[in-house]
Amino acid sequence: MTLHSGQGSSRGVAGTELPTWLLAEHDHLPAALGVREQRLRPFVTRHRSEALRMRHFFMAAHRFGYAARRTLIRAAGTPVGSALTETLVN
Repeated sequence: MTLHSGQGSSRGVAGTELPTWLLAEHDHLPAALGVREQRLRPFVTRHRSEALRMRHFFMAAHRFGYAARRTLIRAAGTPVGSALTETLVN
């Protein structure tokens, strides 16, 4: 997980807590780690892909990208932009 996905800290916590619970259930470390992988892999894969897609928004490579990001962030703070953001998110 990266800064771009916004899930790094929570994945770190879940990544350490989940094996503890699974080990208590399975009582066998390789089995517990296998179940952990099966449960977390789809989530991690989805957020990693999203991070790669959005990285240029968070870290603009040129002035146009920076200006576009700044404009979008400012527009989201207006009543119309806020309503549009709410519609897109939900």
